[in-house]
Order: sequence, then structure tokens, then C-alpha cells
Amino acid sequence: MVPTPHGPAGAEHVDAAPPDALAPLNAAELVWTAQQRALVEELCDGSLDAKAVGDLFDRVQATWRASEDRPDPEPLVNAFGVALGDLLVQRVPGLAWASHTDASGTRLALTHPTGGLLLLPITTVADEWGSAPERWFVATVHRSAGTALATLAAGQPEAEAAGTDAPSA
Repeated sequence: MVPTPHGPAGAEHVDAAPPDALAPLNAAELVWTAQQRALVEELCDGSLDAKAVGDLFDRVQATWRASEDRPDPEPLVNAFGVALGDLLVQRVPGLAWASHTDASGTRLALTHPTGGLLLLPITTVADEWGSAPERWFVATVHRSAGTALATLAAGQPEAEAAGTDAPSA
């Protein structure tokens, strides 16, 4: 079983957030994201810059692709998704992790206090895992940060991108 900060699938909570709600990360989500960070940091020998994480992404994905008996990619997707999100938080002032609930369920997302910007870095990694070209991770960090900054500078209420409600992240 793969750990998740949101409890078992299908679990209903009486106090569940209404659709399209944003909330700060809860205690379980904070612990879970810290675990993902620690894993990537250890594998990158303490260096969490885009190049180090991108090189790791390329090596791990290539190894996963070459495996005849491929393991479930979800733990890898989660770790790289959190790393992608953290790198975007470093590059886009005001961007922060949040718990986003909509009709699809609850996911970790990046939001901005001005509103209109919702990035789903874990979903982005999941959408590309197994088929991402070499250097995809680094290019996505730079492209997503640039798009997010441009969107915020222009005051656009939302931007469209693959797999997200805002710039790809």
C-alpha cells in the first residue's frame, strides 16, 4: 500500500471541504510532503536545485523504463511532484502548497494569495511519467515558473495548461 496524506480512497468525512475549496496543508499532509522531500534530498546528496533533481529524475525514469517488471510509479511520481512544486515555490514569490478539493477529490496544489493560479505539480509529473523526454523536469521547472510569473504580472485570473487549471507545474 502506498502512503497518502488523504486517507483511504472513498473515505467520506462529515466535515469534508466543499468542492473547489482550498485549505492549508493539514498535519498528515505536512508530514507526507516532508517525507517526499527527504527522499529526494537524500538521493540528490542534499542538493535540491533544478539540475540535481532533474538529473535524478532522468536517471530514475530511465531505470524504471528499462525494468522488465516495472514497480508502481506512484511513490516516484509523488516524490518528484513534491520536488517540482518546491522548486516552483522557490521561484514564484507568494506561491505556496495547499490542499485543493474539487469534484475529483483532494489533491495537493500550489496556489497564490492573489487567486486565479492553481498548479498541480504531482499531477503534472504523473501525466508525463514514463514518457517524459530527457531534461523534461528542468525544462518544466523553468517553463512553469516563467508562465506563473507572467500570469501573475499580467493579472490574468487563470491560465490554461495541460493537466492543471493554470500553468503547467
